[in-house]
Amino acid sequence: MKTLFMAASDFKIKFDGQQHQIDANVLINSLIHTTTLIHEINRSLDPSVKIEVKVRAPEKSSFLIQIQVIDVLSAIKQLLTPANIETTSYIIISLVGLFEIKRHLFGSKPKEIDKTGDKTKIVNKKGDAFYIDHAVFNIYEKNSTVQDALTSNFDNINNEPSITAFEILDEQNKELFKVEREDFETLSVKDEISREGERLRTEIATLNIVRLSFEKGLTCDFYYKGHKIKAKIEDPNFQKRIDDGESFSKGDVLESELVIKQTWDESVQTYVNKGYSVIRIISHGRRDPNSQTKMFE
Repeated sequence: MKTLFMAASDFKIKFDGQQHQIDANVLINSLIHTTTLIHEINRSLDPSVKIEVKVRAPEKSSFLIQIQVIDVLSAIKQLLTPANIETTSYIIISLVGLFEIKRHLFGSKPKEIDKTGDKTKIVNKKGDAFYIDHAVFNIYEKNSTVQDALTSNFDNINNEPSITAFEILDEQNKELFKVEREDFETLSVKDEISREGERLRTEIATLNIVRLSFEKGLTCDFYYKGHKIKAKIEDPNFQKRIDDGESFSKGDVLESELVIKQTWDESVQTYVNKGYSVIRIISHGRRDPNSQTKMFE
């Protein structure tokens, strides 16, 4: 594995392509997935540290997006030995490492995992070995939200034909990670690292309102990917929006972070959805296509 040395907390994501425009939903969702990965890495390193992720405006006719992680370096440095203190942006190294693991496994279960020694050894289906820090692999192996965000990111950009490659760059525009369009579809498949009795998946979901309950703890009815589901809304800002007079109607669309509770069914060798909850409402779209989308803070 490449050793990365970065002296700042900034990095960039780049969408290669011939056109000077990109679908707004694809861009927004990719930023959401990237932000989810950053927060999950930070939560695994030290959940007591609050970080902020800022996006700097892209230059005209450019889709090179600069992202800054704020107030995280002091916490990260405590986890590093003096010999490695130069790698001050360990959270960004971890982000790149997660993408590298995803590419290495290429949609398949690892053939071998060896955690002895200084690094975790991952052997893919082709027999190729890849070495990564134990902490980074542990995040990938145990955090289904991270796995979902990685998969959803490639599924998202695969739906935009104008994107020919996805890159992560450092502040000096040095390439840290790059994957070509021909691999997007394969990377849209989630790797099965381990199989446990129960797991939680977090997805960025488009929910069509069927019936809302404004009482805390009660379930609401939505359509999600063509299926009718019941879910509790656990976003703390939801009740405040209601109290402030915001109205919701049948047919409105909620762009949300949806947590799906799944259990392993041995008889069919797959995870089965057992429950849903909305932990954050990102935007509220009226059913009238001529109305504006109202964003939640």
